Amino acid sequence: MSKFTFLNSQAKWIYLSFLSLLLLLVTLGYFHFDNKIRRGQQAQGRSILKSLIKNQNQQFRKYGKFTPNLENLYRGTSTGIGTYQFKMTVESDRVFFEAIPMIWRRVSYSGAIFKINHNPSVILVGGICKSPRSSFTAPTPIEPPFPNFYQVRCPLDSELIESMKFLK
Repeated sequence: MSKFTFLNSQAKWIYLSFLSLLLLLVTLGYFHFDNKIRRGQQAQGRSILKSLIKNQNQQFRKYGKFTPNLENLYRGTSTGIGTYQFKMTVESDRVFFEAIPMIWRRVSYSGAIFKINHNPSVILVGGICKSPRSSFTAPTPIEPPFPNFYQVRCPLDSELIESMKFLK
């Protein structure tokens, strides 16, 4: 016999109501905790991407060119840090970055730094774009800025979350 056969009808409903409420509270607590962890991991991915862009700026200022080695910019990024995998594509006047989540329910990021010749000097313009929803592909391609407007342009389905301008 089950234990419910010993309880009267009212006690069964109280017992089931209590268990249902407890299950609901545990479920809500889990999702709140998961969202907090997810936001922290996404902030870490953004922060590392921002550091990669700033470090490429320093490489360019010091050596006159961008470095093709991701490990020179931030130790450990070639194997992935936290819940993000990082990729970098270097061209002569621009560098593209991707921060791709290794865990579902995380947004992806793409970043870029562009070299812009401005008469006698060079201006470097960088930015970070965020995918609108969780995705295992970064929003690409990031476009260079319009003339005399020093802000990168994100793809239509993504959002610009960080804009950087580096002067000598």
